[in-house]
Amino acid sequence: MLKDNIIEKGANFLILLPILWIFTGLFILKDGDKILVILTLVSTTISLLIYKTSIYKENIKNPYLWLMFALLFISIICESLHIYNPINFRAIAIITVLLCFLPFKLISRNTLFPIIILASISSFFFVYWFTYIQVVNRQFWPINAIPYTTYICFITVTALILFFNIKNNIMRFLILSCLCLNISAIFISETRGALVALAPTLLGLILYISYKNKTIKRNMIVSTIGLVILCTLSYPILEKRITQTTADITLIKSGDTNTSIGLRLDFWKAAFHLIEKSPFIGYGHHYFKQLDLLANEHIIPQYAASYKPPHFHNQFIDISVKCGLFGLFALLVLLIFPIIKLTSKTNNEALLIYSYTSILILAGLTDVPFFHKQLFLIFFIMIGIMYGRNKQQLKN
Repeated sequence: MLKDNIIEKGANFLILLPILWIFTGLFILKDGDKILVILTLVSTTISLLIYKTSIYKENIKNPYLWLMFALLFISIICESLHIYNPINFRAIAIITVLLCFLPFKLISRNTLFPIIILASISSFFFVYWFTYIQVVNRQFWPINAIPYTTYICFITVTALILFFNIKNNIMRFLILSCLCLNISAIFISETRGALVALAPTLLGLILYISYKNKTIKRNMIVSTIGLVILCTLSYPILEKRITQTTADITLIKSGDTNTSIGLRLDFWKAAFHLIEKSPFIGYGHHYFKQLDLLANEHIIPQYAASYKPPHFHNQFIDISVKCGLFGLFALLVLLIFPIIKLTSKTNNEALLIYSYTSILILAGLTDVPFFHKQLFLIFFIMIGIMYGRNKQQLKN
């Protein structure tokens, strides 16, 4: 009996390796998605050996999985015809296979607890290491600081939902420590976009759960005290970023947009002109010449055109320029579909779907989360799992 139990736990661990990896190694190693391919094959093989085709037969009923099949089909067509493909083929293939054969029942509260602990510790150490020990400019980190801190936002909201659903005081303390580590890591990274995405999402979660549990006053007092303490400890970092932001705004007002914020405004301005010229099909990657034309017409500065941005620092504007309004519509469908199709709109799975979607939308105002394959993977995998588990609670 003991031997059977050990074998079962070992098998389940191998099946869950891809989930562990997307919360840890995927965001540390530059080619972490290649390792995820191997782990997904191992997970699928073990799942088939134990459950035969029963998991596949159950998961294939999931409408969200068919949405992933549609994305995979579109990606294959684009790759075959050598046309612009906004979908990372390897990523969508991994997502589709994993959601076909992963037993969603294994993604329980007890499963997520150690994963979030490991993810929080590794992400904080990652940011601290490259900021204070090795001292590497953010743009030269193994993964850029902006998508990395968006990933930390995903960890943070998952930790918060777990915190409100765990009764054991020791486990609650550990999860609370993770929340502090995650928020501190975002402060240290000096990433403004992540704070814009995380703050309203956390506030919304705390207010909703507090209202539901009738603990608004207590939770708001505790949250405010905790935030004040974190901000006080991180004040030198926050002050530096506030000073830089103020300086950028002053330069923009004087007509100099050659700053982080200013260039974004130039790219958005250029994007609206490009969308107006080709509203339905977009330009794919062939928009650099158009930027030069806009610079010659003095619509944007020459230095903005010469920058040749790989994207337009806004998920919705970027997809509209590259794939037209049809692409924007498809993106909105991907984001809204799981929300409007939820069976239960108040359980923990629903809260995770709301939270991940909120973070991605808000982060997408100043960045392109789907442009980064790691965020593409973690978002669609977790949304697919939580959508599949929506009729259940996040419990053992």
